[in-house]
Amino acid sequence: MRKRVIARPVGSSVRLKCTASGNPRPDIVWLKDSRPLVDEEGGAAGRGDGEGKKKRWTLSLRNLTPEHSGKYTCHVSNRAGEINATYKVEVIQRTNSKPILTGTHPVNTTVDYGGTTSFQCKVRSDVKPVIQWLKRVEPGDENKFNSTIEVGDHRFVVLPTGEVWSRPDGSYLNKLLITRAKEEDAGMYICLGANTMGYSFRSAYLTVLPDLKPLSNSIPTATSPSLPWPVIIGIPAGVAFILGTALLWFCQSKRTCSSSSSASASPSSSSALPAAQRLPAANRERTCAAAPQQPASGDKDCLSYEDYIAHQQLLLAQGGAGLAPKVYPKIYTDIHTHTHSHVDGKVHQHQHIHYQC
Repeated sequence: MRKRVIARPVGSSVRLKCTASGNPRPDIVWLKDSRPLVDEEGGAAGRGDGEGKKKRWTLSLRNLTPEHSGKYTCHVSNRAGEINATYKVEVIQRTNSKPILTGTHPVNTTVDYGGTTSFQCKVRSDVKPVIQWLKRVEPGDENKFNSTIEVGDHRFVVLPTGEVWSRPDGSYLNKLLITRAKEEDAGMYICLGANTMGYSFRSAYLTVLPDLKPLSNSIPTATSPSLPWPVIIGIPAGVAFILGTALLWFCQSKRTCSSSSSASASPSSSSALPAAQRLPAANRERTCAAAPQQPASGDKDCLSYEDYIAHQQLLLAQGGAGLAPKVYPKIYTDIHTHTHSHVDGKVHQHQHIHYQC
């Protein structure tokens, strides 16, 4: 009972169902335009060739005429209450004419690249029409299709057509579905409805927006053949390895130069002395007197710190108790450290020690 509006052409038939239940068992009465129907009236007060038969839960109308059009109501009741349901029957007068496209469809449509859209077409016809979708063939593309047909001044290719649906108002509906739209899907489409009396058609245009993905992918695809992935990964890794090796070699050579320079700057004689006989660092830095400098050839008492220590050891080794150790005045020393950097990255460091009596 979902379909409450029923359209049928003249000469056809229709069955109206009204199933109900209740306790006690309900009675049913059929009415047309709020007037009760009786068996002797031939169903809905039929005239002419009309013939009707009323059963308990179903009302059958055969050989329909325009006079059968109206509202049919089933009235169901018992002692507990009553309910009713109404049908609207439209009897369409047959006319020997070609199909007529009703409504505004199909309409111009725009769809994104790769999107989905559809056209629909509504045709009114006395008999079930043939609905066909066509697409116009652009000039120069005729060889791309096995067969085309001519409509008006253009040639068209026939597209696969789905099921044709019958609507309650007596019209027929069909849809054309377009999925994964591409540039070649754009163009003019025609809905063509035909019966034995002729055909009618209406056109609409489909616009497919351009695809933006190839623009974004054009740069990677152009560079990928010239620079494979192993090369792209290998070049930065090789540069990092070379820089790391050079930095490690530079640090190692600098450490070696520093250690060798400090070793060469240390007096060999003083390092050979016992710790008890070494002067403190403060005294070794200042081991010469502040007296005016005298020529080395005229003053035999001007000795270096190392010579002074060596001389004292010699006196002690001779064991001469009577020999008084020669005492020298204050000894001063001046130590300078020089660091040289070479072009090839090497660093050299040495010290100059100056003594003055």
